[in-house]
Amino acid sequence: MQCAIHPNTETLLRCSKCEKPICEKCAVQTPVGDRCPECANVQKIPTYVLPKRQLTQAIVVALAVGLVLGVFFGLFQNAVPIRMVWIYGPAVFVGSGYLVGEAIARVTNRKRAPVLQGLAIGGYALVVVAYVIISPEPLFIGFYTLVGLAVGGALALNPFR
Repeated sequence: MQCAIHPNTETLLRCSKCEKPICEKCAVQTPVGDRCPECANVQKIPTYVLPKRQLTQAIVVALAVGLVLGVFFGLFQNAVPIRMVWIYGPAVFVGSGYLVGEAIARVTNRKRAPVLQGLAIGGYALVVVAYVIISPEPLFIGFYTLVGLAVGGALALNPFR
């Protein structure tokens, strides 16, 4: 007998609900036996389904929050005493990573679609690039700055894991 979905494939397997012939490629294993995709009712988990409206909002928020934070912290660096610069950069990156990830998570109602991880990292990268461009002082790349960058990136991703 031929598979109902793949007519060129021979099979001896049938759907346990509707008795339609199915091949191994289209069989979905369930607790009550193999079923065809229609009877198995395969759906994505709602947490990972992202409507286009929410995706658009997430893109806008990632760009806006990333740009605003980068420009704000870059301009504010002049007000930081010279003895505190070593902690200011890492603290900016850690806080910005958290804010970017949290803003995107809130606008998407805490969805966890994989594309949101990319948006979070993109928004965080925008913070770093805007900060480096706007900042009057060159970015001091030391151990604490590297740790701040890594922790900020992890915090931007955290809501989407």
